[in-house]
Amino acid sequence: MSGENGKGCRPSRDFLRYIANRVIARYAAKLPSGVIEDIRDMLGRGEDKYRFSIYGGDPRNLVKYFESEEWRDLVEYAVNTGALGMLVDILSALSREYRSECTEVAEAAEREMERLKAGEEKLGRREELSLEKIYRMLSLAGYRVEAKDGSLEVDEGLIKLVIRIEGQTLEYTVCKSGRSKTLEGVLSKLSKIREL
Repeated sequence: MSGENGKGCRPSRDFLRYIANRVIARYAAKLPSGVIEDIRDMLGRGEDKYRFSIYGGDPRNLVKYFESEEWRDLVEYAVNTGALGMLVDILSALSREYRSECTEVAEAAEREMERLKAGEEKLGRREELSLEKIYRMLSLAGYRVEAKDGSLEVDEGLIKLVIRIEGQTLEYTVCKSGRSKTLEGVLSKLSKIREL
């Protein structure tokens, strides 16, 4: 499948640059900017590995990408960050755009879109929480996570996050450390933290 585009697959518009980025731009005001950037990064890493760009790659490799661990990780991340609708819209746009120019990719996008839609109800329900799953999601989001005695810790310098599971509830502690020359400075920080 790799190499030059075959006769039956010559799309004029690139998946990532034209199709995905246009949909992502529509969601920019609806989702946190960190989620948008993470999804762009994950799609970019997928393109690097599977070479599905129309610029020097083979768009048919999108079929392999939709069957990959990288795509599954992206879907899981989207589910956990409320961005699944955006992935469904990306697949829908891809299917429409490639329908006449690259039918095997359009069909793969439609299958994946239907799979995600069918799973939305299941995916939207509360899933069984586990430290392993939380560890994986935090790692995917770029945090350095350490497992310690039934909890997970993320230490980002001045901010530390500790997560435990109590029944089916996440128990978390966020600590911010710093220095101040006055008690007023400390109390000011404390009042800002209380507002959270």
